[in-house]
Amino acid sequence: MGRGRHARTRGARVKPVIVATSDLVDGFRLAGIPVYEFDDAPDKSDSQLAAIIQAVLARDDVGIVLVDERYMAAFEKAFEGRELPMIASFPAEEVQRDEAYIDELTRRYLGQKIYVEGT
Repeated sequence: MGRGRHARTRGARVKPVIVATSDLVDGFRLAGIPVYEFDDAPDKSDSQLAAIIQAVLARDDVGIVLVDERYMAAFEKAFEGRELPMIASFPAEEVQRDEAYIDELTRRYLGQKIYVEGT
């Protein structure tokens, strides 16, 4: 069986990568997670986003790409039909969410509701 550039074997170690704006990437870097930093200035965004997508597609060690939700549509389109890497979004920092949305996220990802007292 031939192995293409994106061929993966069962049990192969794959890494997560993060695509986020510069104000969010430092924490991920400290955790040792590879990041692609995105400058969301309007004059740079389209070409920079395309370059990041191509860079991620060129890697064969990425299992999941965590993307700022503002850019999720572009990643979903580019990675459509691919088994790996999986694409998941995280909420954009400036987007305000209602309590029901936060409850749904915590239930989905943590398996339980989180209660915060004093808010």
